[in-house]
Amino acid sequence: MYHSIIADLLEHPKVMETREQMHHSIPKHDHLLRSARYSYRLAPLFGADRQTCTRAAILHDLDSRLGTISTHGAIAAQLAAELGEPEAVGHAIISHMYPFGPAPTTREGWVLVFADKLASFSDMTAFASGLLTGRSLSVRRSLLGTDPFYVERKSRKRSRLTALVRRRREAV
Repeated sequence: MYHSIIADLLEHPKVMETREQMHHSIPKHDHLLRSARYSYRLAPLFGADRQTCTRAAILHDLDSRLGTISTHGAIAAQLAAELGEPEAVGHAIISHMYPFGPAPTTREGWVLVFADKLASFSDMTAFASGLLTGRSLSVRRSLLGTDPFYVERKSRKRSRLTALVRRRREAV
């Protein structure tokens, strides 16, 4: 199945670190795996290359915070190239945010657009159903403590609060 196509990428440190990053209030790793599964299944329907689609899907949101909604695809495509992925993988990744980014120019790009949207919808559904059991909030709290983006943000906020308290004490 699709795991054999991406086995090497699943062990890559950049992909492994997504287990501790938040995306749609769930682990980014879960979103990437869902996207890969949907890409694998959709590729034959679009007449697209299954391997290209699946590999693009597992990489499409790496380092997504380094860009904007319309540019992070180009950042992930560059990272894919640095990892030695074929050009076709990068072409699919660049346009995965369509219509907020560039339009896909390949069948593989269209597959990733649809797979990413399906995965995002599934992410939200999984989060919503987990609200009933408390699991979603527990996972979200855990991710807030491990995701470097939120840990740093919390640290900056704490620093600003400490400085504000200090200034008020000095003013008294």
